[in-house]
Amino acid sequence: MVAVDAAGQKGTWNVTAVARLRYVTAHFESLQGLVLVPVISWMALAMAWAANWVPGWLVLAAAPGALLGSSAAVRHYRRHYGQVRPRTSRGHGAVSLLPIVVLTVAAATGTISEGWPVSLPGIVLGAGVIGCAWFRRPLAPALVPVGVLGVLLSVLPLAGAGRPHLLGQTEHWIFALLVGAAVVQVYGHVVLSRAFAGRQALRG
Repeated sequence: MVAVDAAGQKGTWNVTAVARLRYVTAHFESLQGLVLVPVISWMALAMAWAANWVPGWLVLAAAPGALLGSSAAVRHYRRHYGQVRPRTSRGHGAVSLLPIVVLTVAAATGTISEGWPVSLPGIVLGAGVIGCAWFRRPLAPALVPVGVLGVLLSVLPLAGAGRPHLLGQTEHWIFALLVGAAVVQVYGHVVLSRAFAGRQALRG
């Protein structure tokens, strides 16, 4: 039983916190965003080099930092939150394949639409990110706006009317995808940390 104060507010908050904690625990593996952020950032740096935005030595110099950052994040999560055995479901395999399918379609459309005034890869990726929100409910508040923004940027004439779209080039749309992925991963970490902060409040 959860203790309820005279106004009943504490009990309501505690019940909500417990429900949130259980929900986040069920999706624990997908919310450890800081593990992937260093790697995603390094990949984005590599794409920036491919687009001639940064020198190649910077990509090489950043590689050890990315590996160390991911390792430190893993230790952080294990030390503060422990480990949770992931749940398995019948549709888990299909959900895992969804990003691969979306990326494959985006790459295929990129070869077809290069030079177009809109970015077909960006549209495909944006729609795919929105679709992923259905399967990754804890990340949906970040996935949906990132996906919508991706679609909008893919149809707006960023380089000027009638000119080839900036996100039509492979390096550019992959860079944009990685930036969006980093945002979603950071949001996942925030969800996780807030939920477990609620657990500490319950104990207090």
